Amino acid sequence: MRPDSLRVLLLSAACVLTACPSPSPSGEDAGTPPPVDAGTPTDVTRSSRNNLRFKGPERLASDFAAALSLPAEQVCNELGRYPCTSNVHIVTLGGVDPYGLGVYEPLPYTGVTTPIAVDRVATAACAQRVALDVTTPSEAVIFGGIELDAQGRLAKRESTPVKNAITALYQRALLRDPTKAEVGTLMQLATDIESSSSQAPGRDWMKAACFVVLSSAESVFF
Repeated sequence: MRPDSLRVLLLSAACVLTACPSPSPSGEDAGTPPPVDAGTPTDVTRSSRNNLRFKGPERLASDFAAALSLPAEQVCNELGRYPCTSNVHIVTLGGVDPYGLGVYEPLPYTGVTTPIAVDRVATAACAQRVALDVTTPSEAVIFGGIELDAQGRLAKRESTPVKNAITALYQRALLRDPTKAEVGTLMQLATDIESSSSQAPGRDWMKAACFVVLSSAESVFF
């Protein structure tokens, strides 16, 4: 068999095994990619890993602390004494407790009470941040400059400080700006709270807005 014929035979066999495209009839480079269908969206790339993970107690506490500028030990404490993420809810949040409960490996799946524990931590952290911002407005981290009326409601719901607080929550917790729809949702939340039986609707809105962002799937998974 001639050398050039042997080479063609080997290349053909390789193409069968690797499913490489057939050579172009016009002799063009076979490595040239095919034209993209004009109807196929190309601005969004699908994840190739599909490996979404729950943050767990340590990362959850540190991320909440960083987002709200709180010391890690002040993020959440049951009865003011027992740390939520490193003691009370550590196993529920995916951690281990070899000495206290004999749990040496994290649970393979999050449990039924895991969302409740996450909500507890987010609620406590947000309450801390709101209390600090309202008590010392000159040192406010997120809710600075927000005015409340005589009934404790947001005096100017469309004001710049309110919008800045919403933007700060998203930037600090999710590292992005809020969408127009997200801003509108939190604005509507203020209306819903004011129509309830809340005795301090303005402060309750601050806590609720903070909780919405911190407890979102985008916040607690990575």
